[in-house]
Amino acid sequence: MQSTQVLKSTCVSCHGGCGVLVTTENGVITYLEGDPDSPTKGTMCAKGLASLQNINHTNRLHYPLKRVGKRGEGKWERISWDEALDTISDKARHYIKKYGPNAVSNSQGTGRGYVRYTARLGKSIGTGNANWGSAHICFFPRLQAFFSMFGFPRLYCDYHGWGGEFPKTQISWAKQIEISNADGEMGVWFLDSLKHAENLIVIDPRATAITSRATLWLQIRPGTDAALALGMLNVIINEGLYDKEFVDKWTHGFDKLTERVRDFTPAKAEEITWIPKEKIIEAARIFATQKPGCIQMGEPLDAMHNSHSNGLAIMALLAVTGNVERPGSMVSWLPPESGPLEDFHMEINENVLRENLESGIGHQEYRLMTPGFANAEKVLKQLREGKCPIKMLYQHGGNFLFSNANTKNVYKGLLNLEFIAVADQYMSTLCEMADIVLPVAHWLEDDDIWDFHPRFLIRAINKAVDPPGEARSSAWIYLEIGKRIAPEYWPWKTVEEMLDYQLRKAKIKWKDFKEMGMLARMGEDQPYYKYKTDIWRKGGGFPTKTGKVELYSTMLEEMGYDPLPYYEEPSESYYSTPELSKEYPLILNTGGRIPYHFHSQYTNLPWIRELQNYPRVQIHPDTARQHGIKEGDWVWIESPRGRIRQVANLFGGIDPRVVVVQASFCYWEKEGHARFLTSNANVLTDDAGPYDPAVGSVNLRALLCKIYKVKDDDPLYDPIE
Repeated sequence: MQSTQVLKSTCVSCHGGCGVLVTTENGVITYLEGDPDSPTKGTMCAKGLASLQNINHTNRLHYPLKRVGKRGEGKWERISWDEALDTISDKARHYIKKYGPNAVSNSQGTGRGYVRYTARLGKSIGTGNANWGSAHICFFPRLQAFFSMFGFPRLYCDYHGWGGEFPKTQISWAKQIEISNADGEMGVWFLDSLKHAENLIVIDPRATAITSRATLWLQIRPGTDAALALGMLNVIINEGLYDKEFVDKWTHGFDKLTERVRDFTPAKAEEITWIPKEKIIEAARIFATQKPGCIQMGEPLDAMHNSHSNGLAIMALLAVTGNVERPGSMVSWLPPESGPLEDFHMEINENVLRENLESGIGHQEYRLMTPGFANAEKVLKQLREGKCPIKMLYQHGGNFLFSNANTKNVYKGLLNLEFIAVADQYMSTLCEMADIVLPVAHWLEDDDIWDFHPRFLIRAINKAVDPPGEARSSAWIYLEIGKRIAPEYWPWKTVEEMLDYQLRKAKIKWKDFKEMGMLARMGEDQPYYKYKTDIWRKGGGFPTKTGKVELYSTMLEEMGYDPLPYYEEPSESYYSTPELSKEYPLILNTGGRIPYHFHSQYTNLPWIRELQNYPRVQIHPDTARQHGIKEGDWVWIESPRGRIRQVANLFGGIDPRVVVVQASFCYWEKEGHARFLTSNANVLTDDAGPYDPAVGSVNLRALLCKIYKVKDDDPLYDPIE
């Protein structure tokens, strides 16, 4: 007799967390679709829908494995979970005893809802080198800019209309939220809100899916975002378009900001950004007068060596126009009754010596790095030189060989780690370098709570089918490692007990929450103008030293950093490195994204590869003609670090001086180095600095390159020397 069931769950194929309906027949998943009753309104993308092929893929990891040959040789032996977990925990205890906790690092890739587990494990070990993945070039620079100016970690675009207004003016700045959900915000909410918007300003070096909808498209030179923001501030302040009441009562340092932007005229901004000054003036006037407004900020703003200042300059635009905490502007949402699940790791901060967490590599230099984090470029350099205190890495998901700058140097550094353990669903290039490999369950095979940064809801991830072989959930793996290394911080016997604990503030149990599906604070339950209440500060105000939005940051001043936003020319450009530009005459932008990939994931799924079989580099037709390149030709893109090949896509929506390389393309079907050296954009990027002085980010988005056709007898990739 056939048994059909429909289960509500949460898709974790990217950052988003869309509501999903999972249909099973006799224990087999037969259909996936978006849940129309969820806040994401039934939407679901190709990445999520392709999960059907993901869970049934023949190359899934099924059992824990131990390396038996040389590192990278590909010889493995199946072992039990107890042996794998005991080996990892025994190694950790050994290195902690011999060298101290900073010898052990546990890191992860991009967020999948288990950030809180990674952070708790690092803190329970007491290591300052816990996470040295890609956070310093993705999201954290924005978080620290919010802290520096507002005193809290995030403002979100109010796409929802709960306060009676939608954004009248929206700026999409270096972001394609319509195809790649942001950190705590969803493309469907953005697209719905555009029905109410009168103005959309798109700031991007290339035309995107929404530039045709835009009131203004500001085609910016890559890496000059702070200059544009400062130029817009100049217009708003000089023309008296700022929100005088908000600025006078609720900001600190407006006079100093005014002085900083005095000479940053639209003409100067045009010279730097290549955007006509008339458009800069028009954009500033629209945003200052057509309110409420919001700004959606993208990851390219973080992947620069002045990322923190990029954030400060853009956030100053929000503050001086009063687009903070009013309906339809930028709002800091209150979490549901559960509180932010980040509390799961924050709660043990007082039990771990802060000096330990702030002793990570690079932390004393880049003091706005989050405690417990290390700077990846500094770590990898020390590893290559044989001077690194880190002896052991436990990596949960993610792949340094695609996410971090200068891939060949990343590989050389990783080879010098004494012990590597990796948890993943597939034998990734990083897994191939490991000593122990752990098989991880897919979200369709998992019970957990989805929470991504403090926003207004948490959702249940409900297990629909069993994982293959002996694969286990991320929560289970973290709990078992934690119990072995630091049992005082991991007292739960089962994952269900641990989930119950995380829900304790809401006074519900996991078995009830999985039926509920969601806890949310929406509509009238979300207050606006919180700075006029006691929520952040008794008597009202912002949670800063002055109680105001600090356009001139007292926190940065006390730490010895520039308290105001500033512009710094990209580390490679026609202006900063004119001699280099003679050999490499094109601007390299490595931020190319498409809607059905998420970093290096999903190119192993047939449905996804049917949509795009090979990576594409966008080249202006005039530039292509000069180099004898035609549509569909294989092209070498070369920087001072190396070269990769991608297929030419002739595209008139970019400046002829710019090429846009697709990021993170992984050839899962290829063996060895061909996977990560053939077309991976980070082979081209620079790990040598300069670095952002506050957060340690490095320039990945505005470098120099040259292009030429691939010859028939060319090698597939350039080897690591």
